[in-house]
Amino acid sequence: MIFCKKCKKEIPDGSVYCCWCGKKQETTKRKKAKRASGTGNIYVNAKCKHHPYMAYTPSDRFGNHRTFIGSFATLREAQEALEDYSRGNVTELYNITLEKAYEGWSKIHFQKLTKSGEDSYKNAYKYLSPIVGCKIRELKTIDYQYCIDECAKNNGRASCEKVRQLCSQLCKYAMQNDIIDKNYAEFLTLPKQSKKEKEIFTHEELNILWKHSDDERVQTILILCYTGFRIGELFNIKKESVNLTEKYIIGGKKTEAGTDRFVPISDLIFDFIKNLYDKSDTDKLINDTVDYFRRKKFYFALYELGIIEAPTETIYIDKNGCKHKKLEFKNPRLTPHCTRHTFASLCVEAGVAPEDLQKIIGHAKFETTADIYIHKNHEQLTNAISLLKK
Repeated sequence: MIFCKKCKKEIPDGSVYCCWCGKKQETTKRKKAKRASGTGNIYVNAKCKHHPYMAYTPSDRFGNHRTFIGSFATLREAQEALEDYSRGNVTELYNITLEKAYEGWSKIHFQKLTKSGEDSYKNAYKYLSPIVGCKIRELKTIDYQYCIDECAKNNGRASCEKVRQLCSQLCKYAMQNDIIDKNYAEFLTLPKQSKKEKEIFTHEELNILWKHSDDERVQTILILCYTGFRIGELFNIKKESVNLTEKYIIGGKKTEAGTDRFVPISDLIFDFIKNLYDKSDTDKLINDTVDYFRRKKFYFALYELGIIEAPTETIYIDKNGCKHKKLEFKNPRLTPHCTRHTFASLCVEAGVAPEDLQKIIGHAKFETTADIYIHKNHEQLTNAISLLKK
């Protein structure tokens, strides 16, 4: 004997209905309603624990040519994706990875950038390597934040900011193509800004450089210290931009304010620049590359003069599997960019007017008013540089 589910009275074994109250004793599973013809299909893949619902577009009348839309965590998400498809909101880009999104975005965006700006985004993209193979529609803030946190382990806030900018640009690209509807980069957090004192060459170190100014490596370092050029700017200057008669150079890049600016040549370094000019057999003032000068000349010259610490010996393996030894300067106290800060400090010490320094060094702001209302001619800037001393 068994008992009724509803009235709890005894009823014969195997009864489908209660003989007292009529309650059905067996429950049958309600069948899920089939999707209407031509609206696509949803299947469950038990092997995919996190995204088991697979959505496919409708097939043709022969049952072929279905397109996989994507895998989803819930049935509702899969249904919404098919509804978006039926409304024409799902394009062939729907399943693209972050890598493909970057390729599509960069093809358009890089046309508006300088080489320097393009390189900065390419460097930022390296920090997205853990997620480049993921579908961009499946990426959330936590995924981008992981890349930011990894970048912050070995880099400053500026590098992290560039990674965030790139994430934001890629999210906007996905939004424009109806892949996602939210910019997840808006919620990213950056490491705190650590104010670090900018390193410069001290007067004692400059004196050491001047004592060894017969060394051509040192001459180039002094040119950087007394012109304020970035190292990349100096090594890109063409001889036609150097006026030895009136003692000035037209050069610079990176920003609008810093491009093709007028930089007077101090008498202190005039002979060094003339020597480079006469010695060069190309259209450039300096024939070396930036990378070669930095690795093989700049740091070694400073080390030999006792200004920075000795390099460390490291071993690397080439593509043929052979081991090689090389000397590396890891985290040196002074870098080529420190020469630019040194120039600014020397100008301030010499009493160069802030607005003159702004024009020479190529910064957009000495507050906006100065940039708009103060107009300095070449003679004034030349007089400003003449204040510099050893």
